[in-house]
Amino acid sequence: MAYTHVNGLRLYYEEFANPGKPVLLMVHGAGQDTVSWRFNVEPLAPHFHLVLLDLPGHGKSAAPPRGFIDDYADTVPYVAGFMEALGIPRYVVLGHSFASGLGLHLALAHPDRVQALFMIDGTGCPSGAWGGKAFDIVSVNMVDWLEVNFRLICGHSTPRERVEEIASDVRRCCSPEVAVGDIASFAKTDLRARLHELRLPVVDLHGEEDWSIPPALGMDTVALIGANARFRLIPGAGHFPHTEQPEQFNAAFLQEWERVAAELRQTTGEAA
Repeated sequence: MAYTHVNGLRLYYEEFANPGKPVLLMVHGAGQDTVSWRFNVEPLAPHFHLVLLDLPGHGKSAAPPRGFIDDYADTVPYVAGFMEALGIPRYVVLGHSFASGLGLHLALAHPDRVQALFMIDGTGCPSGAWGGKAFDIVSVNMVDWLEVNFRLICGHSTPRERVEEIASDVRRCCSPEVAVGDIASFAKTDLRARLHELRLPVVDLHGEEDWSIPPALGMDTVALIGANARFRLIPGAGHFPHTEQPEQFNAAFLQEWERVAAELRQTTGEAA
């Protein structure tokens, strides 16, 4: 557990050093923080040097002067600056939901830094389930809405106690303004005209039963990126496969990483 300052903001992070292993930057979804990775750190730690970040205004990180961020363009400098502050020039990104959109923007802005991108229930295409006039109503009490919504977007086979953990955690992680900013950032996402620019390996690991970001949106994103992208369903999981079905998710992620690592060795010569 540690802090560093980026662009005048105090950011919280956790680092699990593993010399000689590739760096994996793990970024949580909307209204969450590093605790969302509690079932993934131990299985992934032997394979990576792990870095977990609380985004501005989330968890133990300070909020920006405005109090919230509602555009990925304003979040990317904090994430890129954070990794610079740690002295890490190249890294793999694992981002959940909202943070998958962040990962796409980060990779497009800094193709020299991001080695590969793993999205969890991610998309670079517009989603009709987020944004729009309905959010003028729910944003009055966004944290309450997210707590209810998080229950509804879990898979049917997810244990009830796990669903309650996911849903109730949002009350601890951030203010309503920050949660609104997360959703606003994601709701603006339409990278369809730029996804073909990505030259790095991209993998979308997607919950089969996620209706908030349906698997079809992940498939469309992968198709627009092209041959260097892959899509994989996590059966029985909803929007939070890494938390709902962690054993299945961790195994799937490591299998996909083996493929990506081999590709990086072959095409770039990078150690992976």
